[in-house]
Amino acid sequence: MEQSIRSIDGSRSLSNVGASLIDRESINQRALQLLQRNRRRRLLLNRSEDKARYIQPERSASSQQIHPPEHHISAHERITKARGTRYKPTDLALAEIRKYQRSTDLLISRMPFARLVKEVTDQFTTESEPLRWQSMAIMALQEASEAYLVGLLEHTNLLALHAKRITIMRKDMQLARRIRGQFI
Repeated sequence: MEQSIRSIDGSRSLSNVGASLIDRESINQRALQLLQRNRRRRLLLNRSEDKARYIQPERSASSQQIHPPEHHISAHERITKARGTRYKPTDLALAEIRKYQRSTDLLISRMPFARLVKEVTDQFTTESEPLRWQSMAIMALQEASEAYLVGLLEHTNLLALHAKRITIMRKDMQLARRIRGQFI
């Protein structure tokens, strides 16, 4: 069974091919044994899963409570629920920051902002003549107010970072407004 085989370039020759065939056969047998063992384990696992399906777990009082609908779950909970992994709070915060930086949508909901604008204007008008707003005027006001708030918070964050903090404080916002020329 011993043969001599030359390689493609003809520089070396291999001998004892029979020994390598025996090694291959033992490797194949070992692989077959492992496959059979894995099949048996999988079969046993499937049987235990089948049994678990028919056994009703006891329900506690807390599990019988009515849970809120899915749309009440926060974005953070949806992310962790969908992926099944737990992220650090800083990673979630940074992901949320990137999400909002990519989007051009308004950050404040339209209807609550419109109610706020109407409530403030009602304080400055008489009851006989309520002030009416066009939807485009409220949207323009919302765009301007959100741009102002985002800019103010950016400057406030820079001042907090300058003070070697990552948490913004009231004094940072006061200083940002003072530097901008707005009075407190």
